[in-house]
Amino acid sequence: MIPFMVKAGDGYRFHTTGLTRDERGYPVINAECQDVCVRHLVDKIKMNADKIIKIEEDETDTAEIIVISYGITSRVTTRAVEQARKAGIKIGTIRLITVWPFPEKRIKELAKKVKAFVVPEINCGQVVLEVERCAAGQAPAIHVPHCGGWVHNPDDIFKAIKEAAK
Repeated sequence: MIPFMVKAGDGYRFHTTGLTRDERGYPVINAECQDVCVRHLVDKIKMNADKIIKIEEDETDTAEIIVISYGITSRVTTRAVEQARKAGIKIGTIRLITVWPFPEKRIKELAKKVKAFVVPEINCGQVVLEVERCAAGQAPAIHVPHCGGWVHNPDDIFKAIKEAAK
């Protein structure tokens, strides 16, 4: 699924850009080219999702609650998870290294086994919607939003973990 493209230095002049392009490598922005090129890229990603998806899991096999985080929020989550473990809560974590494609299969598997997911993120809810979609009502996703400017207070994440554990 890799279309032919000449290499730099092969004697051809070509234009490199993030735009969609025709078979000669020239930028083309029309509905037909966009449809062909974008569908090709999305199909390629979907076909290779298992190779692309990268997550780190910690104690998810025995967890009743799983915190799903990414970016700087993953580091902040560490303190809240430590507090939860000291409080006797069976908690695991998933750190999304790649956010898209989303690890749908793994979330679906875990949703059958856990009480809830806790999703802290520095926005008003993007990843939590994906978690809810993949969990499909089998486990709730408790959102811990933060509008930015700084990171979460770990106590807010811990509070959400305690609520999820009830």
